[in-house]
Amino acid sequence: SFGPLASRLAGWGHVFALDLPGFGRSPRPTEPVSIAELARVVVDVITANGLALPVVVGHSMGAQIVTELAASHPGLVRQAVLLGPVANANERSLWWHAARLLQNSAHETARVDALLAGDYARCGPRWYAAMLPHLLGYRIEERLTAVTDPVVIIRGAKDPIVPQDWTRLLTSVAPQARMHEITGAAHAVMYTHPAKVAAQCHRTR
Repeated sequence: SFGPLASRLAGWGHVFALDLPGFGRSPRPTEPVSIAELARVVVDVITANGLALPVVVGHSMGAQIVTELAASHPGLVRQAVLLGPVANANERSLWWHAARLLQNSAHETARVDALLAGDYARCGPRWYAAMLPHLLGYRIEERLTAVTDPVVIIRGAKDPIVPQDWTRLLTSVAPQARMHEITGAAHAVMYTHPAKVAAQCHRTR
């Protein structure tokens, strides 16, 4: 799902696309992994590759990982880009999560829905269920107060998972944050509108 965005960003510099533990083609740990532990994996990749002030991009739960990375390692990144950051503080339950995912599918294209269905199938119900409490339990609005690096929060205007008032709240609590909304997009904004997302990733002010 990051392929179209990665292709756009490659015009500006090197792009590292990570399959984090338990996702994509990475081995699955024996136990669920916390958001903080996943953030440390990204930090290790940054340091191991000698990346100086990278722009770090995360979508949905990935936005939590990027937030944790920036909060725990100030000055490590040039900018943190949060695409569709979850989870809305008013809807932190399994029921709301499932309902919003279903609602979002009506706003995505058939191609995106098929792509996401494949992603969930590869993840598997057991691993997804094991990781969901970490997603729902992460208080991104609290951790963003500790992020002193620039932050851009991007949502699709049709995204029911990430409502506008939620992104406005997140923008207000981060010391150096700005918000950008993309017309016509839903939750998978990096796949459906890669050029517009890439422009915001490249812009640092």
